[in-house]
Amino acid sequence: MRNRLSTAIGRHFSPREVILRSDGKIKYVRLSTRIQLAGLVVLGGIAVLTLATSIGLALQQVNQHGRDIAVREAEGAYTGLLAEVSNYFAQFKDSTERLSDDEAYLLGLSGEDAGTRLAADDPLRQIATQIEGPTPLADGEGLARDVKKQDPLRDKLRESLKNRLLAFDADLKKIAARNQSLTNQIAGLKAEIRTIEGDRRRMAVERSELTALLEQSRKSNTELTGQVGDLSNRLAALQRQHDVATDKVARLTQQVEGLQGELTVAQARNVDLSRQVAQTQAALATVVAQRNALQLGRADLARTVDDLRAKVAAVQEQQANFVASVTERTRNSLEDMEKTVAMTGLSVDALLAAAEDASINKGGPFLPAPENAEDETEQKLLASVATLDDEVARWEKLQVVLRSVPLAAPVDHYYVSSGFGSRVDPFNGKRARHEGLDLVGSLRSDVLATAPGTVVTAGWKGSYGRMVEIDHGMGIVTVYAHLDSISVKVGDVVGYRQVVGKLGSTGRSSGPHVHYEVRYNEKPLDPMGFLKAGRYVFKG
Repeated sequence: MRNRLSTAIGRHFSPREVILRSDGKIKYVRLSTRIQLAGLVVLGGIAVLTLATSIGLALQQVNQHGRDIAVREAEGAYTGLLAEVSNYFAQFKDSTERLSDDEAYLLGLSGEDAGTRLAADDPLRQIATQIEGPTPLADGEGLARDVKKQDPLRDKLRESLKNRLLAFDADLKKIAARNQSLTNQIAGLKAEIRTIEGDRRRMAVERSELTALLEQSRKSNTELTGQVGDLSNRLAALQRQHDVATDKVARLTQQVEGLQGELTVAQARNVDLSRQVAQTQAALATVVAQRNALQLGRADLARTVDDLRAKVAAVQEQQANFVASVTERTRNSLEDMEKTVAMTGLSVDALLAAAEDASINKGGPFLPAPENAEDETEQKLLASVATLDDEVARWEKLQVVLRSVPLAAPVDHYYVSSGFGSRVDPFNGKRARHEGLDLVGSLRSDVLATAPGTVVTAGWKGSYGRMVEIDHGMGIVTVYAHLDSISVKVGDVVGYRQVVGKLGSTGRSSGPHVHYEVRYNEKPLDPMGFLKAGRYVFKG
């Protein structure tokens, strides 16, 4: 599972290299897997933080809405209780007024003119009328009888009043109990409302804090989004520059191929023109012979010869111009190749001399060169052809040299942990001489031949550990040390970028890397110059 995850990460977030070239200088911006993963984690964190803040604020608003609904319901219940209390107070007031009226009425009955104070429609008066009779007696006996008759009536009135007072007292107790209950409910509602109000204020404070936090998160998100946008713009600009550089390399490659095609065509045309010149010279010889034999047509033949010479001169002029153009293009190509070789620190002339010795085998028929040209045009053509031959020969030799010079890195993905020259020894801490580059890469990744050649060493060699040494000819040798395993043997002829072993940490090594050396005539050279020259050749 871990290997699959590492493979997936390596496939989607492989290290990328952005190439910047300006004013003939090349710069590289390397985006490692960790940088890409860090950018992805930052963007994911921003998205998660924004989502969590939004969800928290939404939940807070839902809770606040629920509490607002509860407050409104409590306020409604409180209003209803107040209305009910008001209704009970109105009933109590009515009962009190009726009791006052009854008390006044009874007090009126207790006087001397009680009979005259009773109303015709009052129930007590009706009872008194039934007891007293339709008309009162005017004499003393009648008055005595009236007094006797009034005693039972008063008892009944007192009993009726007592019952009504008891009922009223019971009503008052019920009203008092109900009033106490309502008072308790109101107190409870007030306490609940105060609690809700406190929660509401606390929630308002929390909501303000959450709003401030959300605003701060939004600002941070905006700033990070701006930074991500800037980085994206920079990456897009770098990508566009890389595309421009790639297009330029493609155009230069097409130009080189076109020059090679033109050179081939020019060589073919040169052969044809030489054949035409030979034929023309043969025709001229025939004309001269005919002129000696035919004296009568000498004038006509002389004009014919002049015309032919003019045509030959025109053809030679065209040939000379064409050869000069091809020579100039070949010279420009030679300058680029010589600049590439010079970047490695090697001597161009020495390598060309070695290439001359390597290609000493020559042949072909002897064709004597013309000693004297007949006119200036022919001399110019011969000189241009000779110059072109020299430039083409030098170009072919440089092609041989470039095929033998190691211009590539021995591993595809690496970084330089120790450069060429003086350094601090990683084991004893003393100053030491380092005759190569230490290129750190993945353990057991492929180590590749940087140029064609023949394996002269393949095996264990002291502190170098497992080592492969390749002879590329012309005194150039490359060394690949501290290998985990070796894939070639002595005497093998290896091609460019052929696997010669696996990256390891054998011998005197502090970790997985390949120690890479370039030697010229047994003298160590800085491999970084060869790598820079290779980037100049392969990347424009």
